[in-house]
Amino acid sequence: MKREELISLLAGDGPVNEACRRALERGASFHIWDGLVPASNLAPVYRAREAITRDRGIPTLGFAAAVETLHALAEQPVRLGGVRQPEPPYSFQLFLSADAGSILACIGVDQQHQG
Repeated sequence: MKREELISLLAGDGPVNEACRRALERGASFHIWDGLVPASNLAPVYRAREAITRDRGIPTLGFAAAVETLHALAEQPVRLGGVRQPEPPYSFQLFLSADAGSILACIGVDQQHQG
């Protein structure tokens, strides 16, 4: 996937999509993985990660909404992607449709406050 395509997919509303889109526009690195994973396998993993980041006071964007989306998608296959912004250090986890034609959910995590 080309950078411009991913930027276009992130045109939806919401602060996490906007932040991820801006990071890509500023040259953040990104990767979209080839494999597919059932959303039902991802939902409990990201629910636990959301609790850990919340307990540690790590700033995030879109985490709770992404977990809800993954839960609602049930067995639907999901493609994963990531965007890493070096300054300020921020990481985005993308959940895309199987054909990579749409962003299903996005999570942003502040890396500056990682232990």
